[in-house]
Amino acid sequence: MGRRKAMPASLSAAATTTFAEARRARDLIDNGELLERPPIGEKPGKRTKKVKESEWVIRPERISLGELLSEVPPSQEFDLWLIGDTPLLCHAWSEKAKQQMLKKQAGATRTAKEKRDPDEDFINSLYEIGKDSGIYGFPVTAVKSAILSCAHKDRGIPRTDVQAGLWLDAEMVKVKTAHPGAKCNLPLVRIYGKPPEMREDMVRIGSGAKKTANLAYRGEFTGWALHISGSVNPLMVPPHALAFLVRQAGVGIGIGDWRNEKNGWFGAFHLAGEEERKPWDSFKKGTGPLPKVTMRGAPPPEAPATGNGRKKRGTR
Repeated sequence: MGRRKAMPASLSAAATTTFAEARRARDLIDNGELLERPPIGEKPGKRTKKVKESEWVIRPERISLGELLSEVPPSQEFDLWLIGDTPLLCHAWSEKAKQQMLKKQAGATRTAKEKRDPDEDFINSLYEIGKDSGIYGFPVTAVKSAILSCAHKDRGIPRTDVQAGLWLDAEMVKVKTAHPGAKCNLPLVRIYGKPPEMREDMVRIGSGAKKTANLAYRGEFTGWALHISGSVNPLMVPPHALAFLVRQAGVGIGIGDWRNEKNGWFGAFHLAGEEERKPWDSFKKGTGPLPKVTMRGAPPPEAPATGNGRKKRGTR
């Protein structure tokens, strides 16, 4: 057995203080005494007040906890624009897929497979806000999930603090369900940009040796942007820390299908600065044109043809 290394002085002192406080708190509880929680921002053990158990008065009537709140938790409202750097791929659950899943779980008799319609797959992959409105959205939960993936206690921003201290606004949109009597709403934020286009990709369905090749037809948005609003508890997640997480989420995680987190390349975004967000604010209000967005990896524009298109002698 090797000799154990000595604990650093700072860690040793912190551990001794923690153990001493734990023993003191246990002794107070054993003696019928309680410790009030110190004010926010002060270290435990400072300005603690002993409260005898006999001082607590049990009222016969029901009390309102709202009356006992001495201060309201702080909340800072914010809004931001996420500008797409790579195309966004949508893949919503279609009504047909839900019905097939329900029939299989209910033990219904299998029927012959219906003929596949790529145009229908493309339309069903989109999150439409309003019937035949031509306005599409994306689940705001995907944005929060990307932000949470970048939070970690080692970075000084614990994931649990971001989960509890961050709220993102969204519009609850009704979607079709497999059962006619059921109800399902999704929290969506609107996608601003060009209309979606159909994209075809080779994918593999299944797991292990049962994987089979298939074609996927999904909606793709290029030149897209999301307007996100919400609130954050600045004591748990400072605004500058939230801005850092959003930037990291846009590059390292992404949203949608085939994103960076899933060994893909799509769904990357960045946080718009003050100057970049002005044209998007105007477009959202209907007072300005659609801002131009340059996608990463986009092919350069073709040069206009000159003359009759024939090559000169001596050129390749």
